[in-house]
Amino acid sequence: MDDAGVYALDNNLAIVQTIDVITPVSDDPYIFGQIVAANSLSDIYAMGAKPITAMVFLSFPVEKIEKEIIGKILKGLADKVKEAEAVILGGHTLKDTEVKCGLAVTGICDRNKVITNSNARIGDKLILTKPLGIGIITTAIKADLVPEETISEAHYYMCQLNKTAMEKMLSVGVNSATDITGFGLLGHALEMAKASRVDFHIYCHKVPMIEGAIPLAKEGLFPGGSVKNFLYLKEKVYFSSGVSQEWQMLLCDAQTSGGLLIAVSDSKAERLLKGLKEAGLRASAIIGEVAGEGGGVKVLP
Repeated sequence: MDDAGVYALDNNLAIVQTIDVITPVSDDPYIFGQIVAANSLSDIYAMGAKPITAMVFLSFPVEKIEKEIIGKILKGLADKVKEAEAVILGGHTLKDTEVKCGLAVTGICDRNKVITNSNARIGDKLILTKPLGIGIITTAIKADLVPEETISEAHYYMCQLNKTAMEKMLSVGVNSATDITGFGLLGHALEMAKASRVDFHIYCHKVPMIEGAIPLAKEGLFPGGSVKNFLYLKEKVYFSSGVSQEWQMLLCDAQTSGGLLIAVSDSKAERLLKGLKEAGLRASAIIGEVAGEGGGVKVLP
């Protein structure tokens, strides 16, 4: 259930590889390119690895899209890869009916220090490094129902690399981690709990949320992926009676380039949280704990 594939090169060094491709989540091609890169790099960071190279995949309707738009997508992507201190080695383009873009990324790490999503331990605290709400906001943008400040906030978090979060969790030493993307917080949390054979308790009102997502949730403007997540998870996750329908859905909301969910021992949790906030990840929060053996998730008020 790991976020990326790990291949040991020798007794000390391993490469970590992943690929992710998305369709546009922003009308701004430069911002979309940055989001593509941040999203694709995220699995590498979740496993505690340093990205070193990337290969670009890009498909688009050749006759219907201007070259300048493609150039802006690639510029945003390249700038974000440079920020990650990695390099683009090449890529592949394809004629298609819509724009799709992604990266195949290779990272490196100490093979004995790989962070998996299967080692959460009883007593650990659960820390989330970015707020939720991306899926419902990007869907509502298409209907022109989102104020500019909420769009800007969503873009900010989607473009934010998980590099700093990875560096902070490595400096403290954590037990387990995963990144939050298409399966939503609860989907990825359940996967992590199952893999670790422990129960997660998540307190919904401690989960950071982009403020503009809450009124949209009350209007039911969730994307199809978020609805599918909820329909799948509602029979597998325990929701307390004090958790509203809107919050149940928000916790299942499909994210693009979401934050890291980190399981860290209780004795290190406050130190890690302080380090994350001081490094600029101010939305970071302790959202729950690992409560016992099992493999399930409980959502409490």
